[in-house]
Amino acid sequence: MKIPVNLALRELRHDWQSALCFVAALAGVLGPLLIILALKNGVIGTMVGRLIDDPSNREILAIGAGQHDAAFFAGLNARQDVGFVVPATRSINTSANAVRHEAQRKLERAVPLIPSAAGDPLVEGEAVMPGRIWISDALAQDLSAGAGDTVDMIIGREVDGQRENARRDLHVIGVLPPEIWPRPAIFLSVPDLLAAERFRDDLSATPANWTDPVAEPDSYASFRLYARSLDDIGVLSSHLTELRLQSRPRAENAALLLSFRRNLNILFTAIAALAMFGFWAAMSANLRGMVERQRVTFSLFSMLTMPDRQRCIIPVAQSLALVLSGVVATLIIILPLLLAINAAFETAPGESVARLYPGDIMATMALGALTAVTAAVWAVIAVRNVEPQEVLTHA
Repeated sequence: MKIPVNLALRELRHDWQSALCFVAALAGVLGPLLIILALKNGVIGTMVGRLIDDPSNREILAIGAGQHDAAFFAGLNARQDVGFVVPATRSINTSANAVRHEAQRKLERAVPLIPSAAGDPLVEGEAVMPGRIWISDALAQDLSAGAGDTVDMIIGREVDGQRENARRDLHVIGVLPPEIWPRPAIFLSVPDLLAAERFRDDLSATPANWTDPVAEPDSYASFRLYARSLDDIGVLSSHLTELRLQSRPRAENAALLLSFRRNLNILFTAIAALAMFGFWAAMSANLRGMVERQRVTFSLFSMLTMPDRQRCIIPVAQSLALVLSGVVATLIIILPLLLAINAAFETAPGESVARLYPGDIMATMALGALTAVTAAVWAVIAVRNVEPQEVLTHA
């Protein structure tokens, strides 16, 4: 094994100009492909990553009011494509007339009330319970409130032309970051939300007893629903349509972006395959030509009783040396270029315009090695067909 490899490398060193041209040709083909791949990973990967990282993009919004019973929610919870679902009341009852932080003498009017429960993808931490809530960062700033504070929720109604208010102290257990929920809002338990609806709709509920536990209603007017992944949004939306429920995804461009990513992957694969096939054909012809130029030398090796296996190793070793040298040269050229591109286009921390993953580099090396070995097949066949007596004929 050592002898044919040494012979192959010495031949490349002897004909270094041709070898250098071949390495440069490979870098000219591979370099643009890796830059395009890096840009695809960076730009498209960042856009899709932002969609995936923001759980709000997996939400499917219910349109209008309906009657959703326990069987409906049990069916949704049993589906593999459902990440989270919780009942909700009518939209008219999903806001507090005001929320007050007595300690800071701050008050915010018309605050949205959002039902939550254990497993809520927007809430990372302790789940809400009756009397224990999460608030958005915007509301926290408006009220100068934070985790551990107590705020006063005010629910109002009119009875015979008279304004009547009910109040409930709520303990803040956490604040949602602005990138998760940028607007003022309270995330509270379903019983607390039902109590607000009951006070507005049921005159038997008074400011004194409106928070008392009551039986769960037979049905709910709406729901909060999140798909398990972005890819599940389409299937889950179709399921709701089959149930004759109107809905729409919050991130309506998510499906378009995912489709664009898939089509871009297909396009890049096709371009890369055509380029690599052209390079493979050129390399195969080049190695075959090398055998033809060195035909007398291979015949001499055969006469000197060098085994066919060792003679066949020579073009394979040359092919591997050329391709791997070309891949390394390409990486040496483009990696600083990618750093310059990322420095020129500032992005958010942890994001980049152009990005090559270690797996991409390893795949390039592996694909290069595979190309080198398969491209040498024609040359190997030619070497095996060289007869020992040819050296005497040419001599």
